[in-house]
Amino acid sequence: MSQPALTCQHVSKSFGATRAVVDVDVTLNRGEILALVGENGAGKSTLMNMLSGLLSPDTGSITIADPPEGGRAVSMVHQELSLFANLTVAENLSLGDGDTTHRSERAKREFARSTLAGLGVDIDVDATVGDLTVGQRQLLEVAKAIAVPPTLLILDEPTSSLENPQVELLFAAVRRLSAAGAAVVFVSHRMDELFELCDRVLVMRDGRQVDEGPLADRTRDQLVASMVGREASDLYPSREARDDDQDAARSAEPAAVELVDVSLDGSLSSVDLRVTAGSITAIAGLEGHGQSEVAEVVAGVRTPTSGTLRRAGRPVRLRSPRQAVRSGIGYVAPDRRLDGLLLDQSISANALLAAMPRLFPSGIVSPRRARQVVQRVVSHLAVKHAALTQPIVELSGGNQQKVLIGRWLVDDGLEVLVLNDPTRGVDVGSRAQIYQSIRELTERGVAVLLVSTDLQEILGLSDEVYVMYSGRITGRLDSRTATETAVMHLATGGTAVV
Repeated sequence: MSQPALTCQHVSKSFGATRAVVDVDVTLNRGEILALVGENGAGKSTLMNMLSGLLSPDTGSITIADPPEGGRAVSMVHQELSLFANLTVAENLSLGDGDTTHRSERAKREFARSTLAGLGVDIDVDATVGDLTVGQRQLLEVAKAIAVPPTLLILDEPTSSLENPQVELLFAAVRRLSAAGAAVVFVSHRMDELFELCDRVLVMRDGRQVDEGPLADRTRDQLVASMVGREASDLYPSREARDDDQDAARSAEPAAVELVDVSLDGSLSSVDLRVTAGSITAIAGLEGHGQSEVAEVVAGVRTPTSGTLRRAGRPVRLRSPRQAVRSGIGYVAPDRRLDGLLLDQSISANALLAAMPRLFPSGIVSPRRARQVVQRVVSHLAVKHAALTQPIVELSGGNQQKVLIGRWLVDDGLEVLVLNDPTRGVDVGSRAQIYQSIRELTERGVAVLLVSTDLQEILGLSDEVYVMYSGRITGRLDSRTATETAVMHLATGGTAVV
């Protein structure tokens, strides 16, 4: 008979008048992998923080079985990474081991190499973490969590910045831990991952446990209905119907943004790309092949080494995101906490950040008008909040992302929006709202450039897809007929299939 690794008995937690977790009762046996699902704000993070010991329950009890010899009770990989960017890979992994006092530098590097090899990851252990890609940092965070075997491993959106091959490495490592007797709590908003990896599911809504049991007995639509409290509907908004003549006419018009023979030392080589007004153009590819760099060139974060960036048919040289905004180009970065939000500022301050010069050109802010503008956006996107003056750091990740997207909804001067992984760590209900808002932007003539690690998102949302491999464009596909197989063929160095 399987032995329990985790037992939660009638666990509840409140913050003031807010009941974040209410009467959760679940047992997880050794070797089992539990999918923990729910919309942002459903109580998942609070429950995980109680399981990891960061918070104590107000009522009820949590029992975790004794760790294996030389192991630990709980390891958790947080959605927001906890690595030290100024330290090396080896130094970060040694911190995760907890043995930093008596271990030599050589021993730290050997420990790091061994840990990463066990995960199947090839990363230079002497590299500074700040120089790694987001995906490499995510895998390093996972390696840090499993370097010392835990009784319970908690993974909060570990695949949000990973490409398919990296996800496979992670899943293989999780399965090995599970086979060795560890219990795993896995959080992901990618339904296919849940059904591929997990044995059981716990669904939370409004802090309460609304469903729990074998995942194989449930369908995707049933899970979505349990999460949002209503029947599942189409996730992606319908595209504008168009024919070949319309496509030809659009191609003949000056692009809202165009890259012509653009190169960037070490990242991009002779990239040609057009983003037309009123459409969503996506860039697909495996991580590290140049998609993010293209987005950053268009957004003014990077300046090309050679080639031309054209805005509405005219060559421009953008040296900063500020210049890009003045040119009508907005940007949503992949790391909202690091590059997108002013965490200690209010919801209003964050939502108005880009549009302030246009809304109040005299420099005199009307509090009443500012409040009306922000309230319209947060209501439209169903942002869960206590007040517009609430610090944005207090919101859930999905609601923070809604505000970040909403920042560009209030900017009437926006003509191009660059989205770099815009739904990373966002639940299915919030995704649908964000997708609808993006499509509404195109209906008012905004050109959208989308980079995403979620291939289904690219195919479901975009009008056309460019695919990159090794810093080059390897193909351009019409999303009406594109398939995952065709995209992955191009993303791995293949040529376009006619």
